[in-house]
Amino acid sequence: MEESIKSIYQRFYTLPDRLDSININPNFYRTYVVTNHLYLLTALIHFSFIFLFIILGVKELALFNIFSVLLWLFSLVMNLKGFMFTGLFLGNIEVVLHALLCTLLLGWESGFHYYILVFPVVAFPFAIIGLMESVILIAANSIAYALIYYLAQNTNPLYQLAAGVTEILSYVNIFTFCGFLAAFGYYFIFAISKTEEALQEAQGKVEKAYSLLSKYVAPQLADKISDGQIDLIWKHNRKKLTLFFSDIRDFTSITDSMEPEDMANVLNEYLTEMNTIINEYKGTLAQVIGDGLYVFFGAPESSNDKDHALRCVKMAVDMQQKMTELNKRWFKRGIDEVLQIRCGINTGMATVGGYGSSERKEYTAMGMQTNIAARLEQTCEPGGILISHTTWALVNDDISCTEQGLFNVKGLKKSLRGYSVDAVAGETYNQ
Repeated sequence: MEESIKSIYQRFYTLPDRLDSININPNFYRTYVVTNHLYLLTALIHFSFIFLFIILGVKELALFNIFSVLLWLFSLVMNLKGFMFTGLFLGNIEVVLHALLCTLLLGWESGFHYYILVFPVVAFPFAIIGLMESVILIAANSIAYALIYYLAQNTNPLYQLAAGVTEILSYVNIFTFCGFLAAFGYYFIFAISKTEEALQEAQGKVEKAYSLLSKYVAPQLADKISDGQIDLIWKHNRKKLTLFFSDIRDFTSITDSMEPEDMANVLNEYLTEMNTIINEYKGTLAQVIGDGLYVFFGAPESSNDKDHALRCVKMAVDMQQKMTELNKRWFKRGIDEVLQIRCGINTGMATVGGYGSSERKEYTAMGMQTNIAARLEQTCEPGGILISHTTWALVNDDISCTEQGLFNVKGLKKSLRGYSVDAVAGETYNQ
């Protein structure tokens, strides 16, 4: 018997399948649990009313409260089955009918009409019905309250109770009504507190997820994803970008003479420093392939072509200057190999968006202009920056460059003109 009672009571805290698949909102769940207890408590209160009205000799109300107990238990069953609105609707009808009968039989002074106000008070905060249904419920109960008041003022009660008994009933009902309001007030304060805690916890999870996400994709992409602009990222667009490629000259042959641990430390430190510079200039890091970097400017966030080109070239200059600093640092650690990077930059139209399978994609840019940037990087002297004519046209007023003549690009019949950036000339580390 005890196990059966525990099993039934456990259902008060278990969402039925019908609701579990629809809504797992914490506030909704708390509302479900509270209404289960509310229906059971109300059934017990009406059960006590049966004996109260028998004692008072009002057999009509005693009989009605037998019906009320059954109706509230039925509302509880409907709630447990997931039909929460049905339970609320039946309960509201019972409250109005009970108040009407008590007022007609015992008089307005008995105080049973107060219970009609319970449902309008809790209609908005309860997550059972929508805004329109809440407004209708409040309007219907207000009309019912006004109607009962009108009847009470124009009819005499059928039972004349002793003045002291009526006064006691009034005080008891006022006390019970206030108890309901206090309980609901406590519940809503508790629910708000829990909601704030849940929001803070969710915000913490989002911040952790963003921090983790930004380690795997460019910060600009992480921002777009966190804002829900996923379709804008994965959709392919033709845009004018400034494209950057770099790698470390002869990295494989140089690192063959290094211990694996030293090589890993050098590579990680190099990539960390380069990524910091990329983020400072708001470049989009599309790919890291070993020691090679592919970065572009102009997507997913863009300003204007000149700004993209200037930020890209200045980024490359900072990278070369950082390599001078890193080589000094590594030399002091016992690494006597000089690592030099070469950078190629081009500005042109490319198709940017998500590339890959349905399960895994990467945000990158493709096209002939990308190939030109990669070819410039391969042609560039170690420690230098080689830019195309289209990029030079955008930056030459601000950055000193020297023409390096024409060079050929595989797949492109026309030779291209290249320019070296003078800002980094002679700044590579010399032992």
